[in-house]
Amino acid sequence: MPSRDLTVWTFFVASALSLAIVLAAFLGALLINQRRRLATAREHARRMIAAQEEERSRVARELHDDALQRIAMIRHELDDASAYGNPEMAHRISGVCGELDDLGTVLRTAAHQLHPAIVEKAGLRRALGALAEEFSHAAGLEVRVVVPPLDPALPSGVAVAAYRIAQEALRNARRHSGAGRADLVLEEAAGTVTLVVADTGKGFDTAARNADGGLGLIAMRQRAEAVGGRLDVRSRPGGGTTVTAVFPVTAS
Repeated sequence: MPSRDLTVWTFFVASALSLAIVLAAFLGALLINQRRRLATAREHARRMIAAQEEERSRVARELHDDALQRIAMIRHELDDASAYGNPEMAHRISGVCGELDDLGTVLRTAAHQLHPAIVEKAGLRRALGALAEEFSHAAGLEVRVVVPPLDPALPSGVAVAAYRIAQEALRNARRHSGAGRADLVLEEAAGTVTLVVADTGKGFDTAARNADGGLGLIAMRQRAEAVGGRLDVRSRPGGGTTVTAVFPVTAS
């Protein structure tokens, strides 16, 4: 090969290699930047959810320690007052006491929904069992639970995220799917915990739901991603809905 041609060829190869290096560096920088943005977004979501849970816990404590205690005191005072009134007044007081009892039940339910202390006190396994029983009795949705003992114990953030996702998925099944039955399954394998909530309802078009920004789906996905997990929702009109959340057991 003539020296001039060799020089041109060498220049061409060198230029191509330089361009490839520049492109590789550029793509690498883009990938690093994307990973940093994802990590920042995940951390922001984690802090936001943690702040929400803290605020819910505070409100739940105030309901339990203040409002419910005041209701109990008023109830006691009315019981005492009824003993000194005439029968008609006693009857009216009894009606007011009944209303207070109903209000107390509503506030206890609200406090529990705001902050399910059972997750912290009894663990995710028992909390999911209680959640299923609550929906079965109060909402008319039969929930079959398959939750084996978890070993090792789940990190607090993962346990709360799994509970909240199960709660939202069952709530959606009750409100929107028209389902009469749902399965709630928790499995542990290969360093991950998988939560599955499947209902037999009317289902929906997942593409359309994602396009219109369904808040329930967004909240569940954010909760999963905030603790390093992922969420998958599969559904089709007339075919029911399956929500699957996978969590690493090492998440914090």
